[in-house]
Amino acid sequence: MSSTAIANRKFGADPWVVQRTARLLSTLLLLVGVGCNQGTTIGANQAVGENKKEAERTVSGNELRQKGGLCDVNRRVSAPDLASPEGVIWRMYQVAQKPDTEESLKEFVALFPSSKTPREIKENYWGRMRANVHKYVLEPGKPDFTICRTAHRDDGKMYYIVTKDPRQSPPPITVGPVDGANKIVFLTPF
Repeated sequence: MSSTAIANRKFGADPWVVQRTARLLSTLLLLVGVGCNQGTTIGANQAVGENKKEAERTVSGNELRQKGGLCDVNRRVSAPDLASPEGVIWRMYQVAQKPDTEESLKEFVALFPSSKTPREIKENYWGRMRANVHKYVLEPGKPDFTICRTAHRDDGKMYYIVTKDPRQSPPPITVGPVDGANKIVFLTPF
């Protein structure tokens, strides 16, 4: 016999009310349990000696979001080799800050593999990148940016770029070799 049937038989309670109350209580307990975790300890279990004090500091979830996550690279990129993966990202930010012309769009399209059509790039990336580029560049009009962290993928190297928007996590951009040149193989333009 189910708990709902038992409650109905013992107390004359409506089964729907019992189920709804149980769900509400479960949700409240879950929220209270999650809400009690005020922060995240960074590296405390792995640190020893003097580093233990720094590792035991606690960071709130809000602080993590504002800092764009835990950036282990945190390196500024300015005037890189344009053929390098970082140079491709730098060039993308440079082109995205230019006036909205056919010439600028062609320069932007050239940063992607030929498997992506100009129409697809224009519809999915061009407008969004132009609207949001100010979040990623260090100074208006300059394409310099800061790498938060990197990861290796089968199709290239993924870069997480520091954003000025405290509500946003660092967006990933993957640059990899395509037909002998580095191209943007994955882009989150927000």
